[in-house]
Amino acid sequence: MRSGGQEGRGTTYRLVGYLMIVIATVLFGFNGALSRLLFDGGISPITLVELRMLIGGVCLLVILLAGKRKELKVPRRSIGWLLAFGLSLAFVTFTYFVAISRLPIAVALVIQFSASAWMVLGESLWFRRMPSGYVLVAMVLTFGGILLLTGIWHLSLNGLDSIGLLFATFAILTYIAYLLLGRRVGRDIPPLTTTGLGALIAGAFWLVVQPPWSIPANTWTPNHLFLIFLVGTIGMAIPFSLVLGSLRRIDATRVGIVSMLELVAAGIIAYFWLGQHLDSWQLTGCLLVMIGVTILQYEKQDVPNASTN
Repeated sequence: MRSGGQEGRGTTYRLVGYLMIVIATVLFGFNGALSRLLFDGGISPITLVELRMLIGGVCLLVILLAGKRKELKVPRRSIGWLLAFGLSLAFVTFTYFVAISRLPIAVALVIQFSASAWMVLGESLWFRRMPSGYVLVAMVLTFGGILLLTGIWHLSLNGLDSIGLLFATFAILTYIAYLLLGRRVGRDIPPLTTTGLGALIAGAFWLVVQPPWSIPANTWTPNHLFLIFLVGTIGMAIPFSLVLGSLRRIDATRVGIVSMLELVAAGIIAYFWLGQHLDSWQLTGCLLVMIGVTILQYEKQDVPNASTN
């Protein structure tokens, strides 16, 4: 039987994890608005993903070299997991960008954010147990909110681009892989180190695909470089580190559900910054997502064991 102090510490420990992922989703929402400005300015998805990873990775590497050099040591048993995590970072954003470039954005978003439902199903099958009522209610509310936010029922789904659907499916798989690999790597490597080295691995991969001399010239204008720097820092280095930090406190399924707040944050930011309108259905969707995420906070779980975190 756990004492009140242990239970209180466990609750605080998890709430900090939820707070980290909430802040990360807001920053990802800003990243979406910044990316939209860059795409409208003629920057390609490959170029943005490549520079986003390199800038974010270098920024975190500088921080680690300046004050946390000891954390750069990677256990030999984790090198393979770290490489796999870096490749998941390389593909998770790129596949999503390709999907939204070939599909109606509402369709791509619904497919992408269905990842949490697949994770709940996979967890149930793997552990042969039903998800808790909190998880089921939170998943239904958040996914229902996503459907309202995207207004997908207004669209004709006939003749959807098959390549776009394929990349949307890859986006789900790489997102799930990113969360699960991030949790696995986080057992041995701190979040800043994991994010920094993973981003550099991802950036190196895209440097091979698109060497620096082949990057379009319009990328290097002062305005584009400033926006790309913001995407690499507040849109990559900080939120990805927060996500990995949250995975040390709560499991990947719950992180996936709370991540649906990203679309709410993106919608609110687009309303105030880009002047995009939110109708009553979309506002209802925002409310449902926030209620679903709030319900998840009240779920009681065991205090995480330090040896597994």
